[in-house]
Amino acid sequence: MKTTLLLLALTGIGFTSLAQTSEEAPTEVSSLDSVAPAYRKWNIYPVLYYTPETQFGFGTKLVHVRKSKGALPTDRPDLYSPTLVYTSRKQILTALAADVWRKHNGQHISGQLEYNDYPYFFFGIGNNTPDDAEEAYTSRTINFFGQFEERVFKQLYLGARYEFKKETIPEVEPEGQLAQRTIVGSEGTVASGFGPLLMIDSRNNVWTPSKGDYHQFTAIFFGKYLGGEDNFTRYKLDLRKYMSGIGPGVLAVQGLFTFTVGDAPFQFLAPIGGVNVMRGFLEGRFRDEDAIVGQVDYRFPIKGRIGGAVFGGAGQVSKRIPDFAVNEFHLAGGGGLRYKLNKEGMVVRGDVAFSNQGMYIYFSFAEAF
Repeated sequence: MKTTLLLLALTGIGFTSLAQTSEEAPTEVSSLDSVAPAYRKWNIYPVLYYTPETQFGFGTKLVHVRKSKGALPTDRPDLYSPTLVYTSRKQILTALAADVWRKHNGQHISGQLEYNDYPYFFFGIGNNTPDDAEEAYTSRTINFFGQFEERVFKQLYLGARYEFKKETIPEVEPEGQLAQRTIVGSEGTVASGFGPLLMIDSRNNVWTPSKGDYHQFTAIFFGKYLGGEDNFTRYKLDLRKYMSGIGPGVLAVQGLFTFTVGDAPFQFLAPIGGVNVMRGFLEGRFRDEDAIVGQVDYRFPIKGRIGGAVFGGAGQVSKRIPDFAVNEFHLAGGGGLRYKLNKEGMVVRGDVAFSNQGMYIYFSFAEAF
């Protein structure tokens, strides 16, 4: 497969940085009883990328980081971030994200609203779909999620999550699988789901942790009774561990398990491939009812704000759990560079990934996991 440039987003240095109340993040103090002054900081980053689907895209991403007066040094900052991108093919990608921490990290609220007019590729369903089954389709989608967690014991949080998707598919390949309208979701979908969430979070930093754990389990029940078109359930278990002291860098390990039950549209089947899950494969290159993914990153400093990373991953999808096989995993790996944007630890990354599908280049905001 020819080399493909997938995503170039967020050039390394913001061209505008405005601070209100205090220009710097609060400094560390020796006592947890000490508090820091409030601070608010805006950064504006230009977005420029090229993909074979969209051709050239350009836009802006705003990042607003803030802490309230009286926050402890260990309190996590709030983040608000709108993004707007327009492509040379007259496509639009927009997002408004919020990540809010309250009660000295005892309460967490997050959400994101998106509208995207964007092309995707569909290869069929299964772990061994052939490359020549590739077909392009255009998706116009409104996505929303909101979740809330309350700390109940040390690093243990309980909460709930709501998800909504409304997608229309105005363009498909005339002779493709989606044109046959036999696959659930091939005519678009409306899905609305709600369910419980359990989280263990002991990371020392939200964006670039160097130690700690992040484990999250969700069970989202989608149904007609919530305004959707299909009844199905999606279970997801995301296990992450971050370890320092192994050489100069940080070893990050992730196990991601997704299981789908019921009449799920293909958009909600468990996928592998993309900028965060199994770099080295097109987004959703393989999808089925269940998926298992393991990923490892080693992230290390180079000089100043510049760092590097090497990574690898293995993933597999299947219709049933008993069908998973040791010799059926797809493998990918590669390396890249990171640029630290601010004292809070946000980064821009550029990765080069390899698999049996070829070479892919990714530039994105934040680490993959």
